[in-house]
Amino acid sequence: MTSAIICILVVLSVLLFVHLCVIVILLFNQRRSSAQVNVSHEGYLVVYTSQSGHVEHYAKQFAHQLQQSGQLIAVLDLQYLSISELTAAKKILWCVSTYGEGDAPDTARAISKKMLVQSLDLSAQQYAVLAFGDRRYPQFCAFGQRLDQWLKTQQAQPLFEMICVNALNPRDLEQWQAQIEQLIEIKLDVKTKHQTWQPFQLQQRKCLNTGSSGLPIFQLQLHALETMHWQSGDIFEVQCGNAEIEIQSFLKAHAIADDILHQPELKQQLRHNNLRHIPLRLVDEAVEAWVQRFDRLPSRDYSIASIPEQGYVELVIRQQQTEHGLGLGSGWLTAALAMGENISAKIRSNPSFHLVQQQQALILIGNGTGIAGLMSHLHQREHWQQQRNWLIFGERQQQYDHLYAEQLQHWQQRGFLTDIDYAFSRDQQQKIYVQDRLLQKADQLRQWIADGAAIYVCGSLSGMAQQVEQVLIQILGETQLEQLREQHRYQRDVY
Repeated sequence: MTSAIICILVVLSVLLFVHLCVIVILLFNQRRSSAQVNVSHEGYLVVYTSQSGHVEHYAKQFAHQLQQSGQLIAVLDLQYLSISELTAAKKILWCVSTYGEGDAPDTARAISKKMLVQSLDLSAQQYAVLAFGDRRYPQFCAFGQRLDQWLKTQQAQPLFEMICVNALNPRDLEQWQAQIEQLIEIKLDVKTKHQTWQPFQLQQRKCLNTGSSGLPIFQLQLHALETMHWQSGDIFEVQCGNAEIEIQSFLKAHAIADDILHQPELKQQLRHNNLRHIPLRLVDEAVEAWVQRFDRLPSRDYSIASIPEQGYVELVIRQQQTEHGLGLGSGWLTAALAMGENISAKIRSNPSFHLVQQQQALILIGNGTGIAGLMSHLHQREHWQQQRNWLIFGERQQQYDHLYAEQLQHWQQRGFLTDIDYAFSRDQQQKIYVQDRLLQKADQLRQWIADGAAIYVCGSLSGMAQQVEQVLIQILGETQLEQLREQHRYQRDVY
C-alpha cells in the first residue's frame, strides 16, 4: 500500500469520525430542545419523569396519540425542561412517578427541587397531572401531589383534578384518557404495555438461607421459551397467578363444575384473575361472561440476577408474609408454582440502573434480595473483563445469609472483586449495617470517586437506601452527590 493511499484512508477516517461526532451532538441538541420551538402554541406539551420505564413508555404512547390528533406540541423528559419552556407553555400534561421517599425519579430530582422552590406566574397556563405510584408504599403519588399543589400556587389552571394511578391500574388510566378525550373531543387508543407477556418455565428453585432467623430467600432460574435479550439492571415483570388449589376452592365455593377448566381460555383467565375480590354474579349470567368482569391480578417486579449470556433468567426472592398468608408475588413464585410450570412475564428495560461505561470502576452497595441487581452487574463486568469492582453487602447472619458466598469468594480470589465488605447485622451485640461499613471506608470511597467510580445501590428503600444516601452526603457532601446523580454515576434500584 502506497503512502498516498494511506494518507487518503487516514483523512477519510478523520472525516468520518468528525461526521459521527457532529451527528451525536445534533441528536443530543435535538433531544434537549425538542420542546423549545413551539411551547407557546395552543397544543399540549407532555412532560414525563420515570424511574423504571413504565411512565416514560405510557407518556410516549399517549403523546403519539395526541400527535395523530393534531393536539401535541412535543413530549419532553422533565430533566430537560427549562424554566423558560415551562413558563412559555400554554397547556402541559404531566405524567410523573414517585420514587424513593416521595421524591421525583432520580434523573429529575435536581430539576424538580429547583423548580418547586421558584415563584412563577403561570396564570396563563392550563395543566393536568397524571401521578403514578403504588399504594403499598406510604408516600403514594407524593411527588405528583407536590407538583400539583405547586402548580396551583403559581396560579396555573387545572384542566381537571389530579388522577393517581395505583400500580398501573387500567381503570385509573382509563379515567385519565376519558378526561383528555372530553377536552379534545377525539377518541384515543393508548396502549400501556411495552410488550406482550411471554412464557417462562421454572427449572430450578432453592432456598439460599435455610436456618436463617429472617424470612426465606429463594433463588429461581427460569428459561424463556423464545430468545430474549436484556441488559444488566433490567426488571423482570411477573404476572401473578392463582395456585391450582385456589382455583379449585373458587369453583367449589361457587358451585361451578370442574369441566369448565377444559376451556383453555377460561382456565387461563382463572389463573390470572383476582379470585379474592370478585364482582357480584348477575342472575342467569354465564360463567364466561362473569369471569370477564373480574379484575386481573397485579404484576410484581423483580431485579434480574443474570445476563443473557448465562442462558436463563435468575431471580432472588424473599417470601413475604401478609395477613392473608404469603405475599401475592413471592407466594406464587416460591411456593405455589410447580417445577416445570410456565409463568407469564416480560423483561422491562430499566435505563436508570444500566451500566453507563465499561471502563468505569464500580462501587456496588446493597442488602438482602438487592444482591440480584448487583450480581447482574458483576456478571456483566466479568463478561467485559473489567476488574475494578467493590461490593458492600449486608444481611443478617454470615452462617445462614451469606448469599452467593462461593461465587463472590471465587471472584475475590481471581482479583475480579477488588474489595468486599460485609455487614452481617446479627453476628454481634451491636448491629452493623451497610451504611456503617461505608462510613468506616470513607477515605477509600472518596478516592474511588475521585478516580471516576460510579455508585450502584440495590435493595430495600426503607432503612438501607435511605441511610446509605445520608452517609454518602456525610462523606461526599450533598452537592457532589447531586453531581454524581446528574452524571449517572449514582444509580439506584430500591424498593
